[in-house]
Amino acid sequence: MAAFMHLFEAYRSLWSNRSLNKEEELTEERCKALIHEAIEKELRDEMTHPRVRQAPEVKFHYAVKRIMASPLANETKLALIELHLDVMEYVQR
Repeated sequence: MAAFMHLFEAYRSLWSNRSLNKEEELTEERCKALIHEAIEKELRDEMTHPRVRQAPEVKFHYAVKRIMASPLANETKLALIELHLDVMEYVQR
């Protein structure tokens, strides 16, 4: 899998309106934690009012479509989708 710092920057480029802590020093471990947290929030639709939240499966579908439509390298796209799959499995427990 690609380095988490690279994936973090790729994720940030696709979801540029997300507040991802830019102030602190970013290490591989910190980038891994931040990207997992951001994907979980996205899949749980935590940034939306509770009455209009969508199911994680719907948010996952939109995320994969956004990733596939992006200009990122195919290897990066696959790594981001794999991360989304991992987090989706966690969310569904």
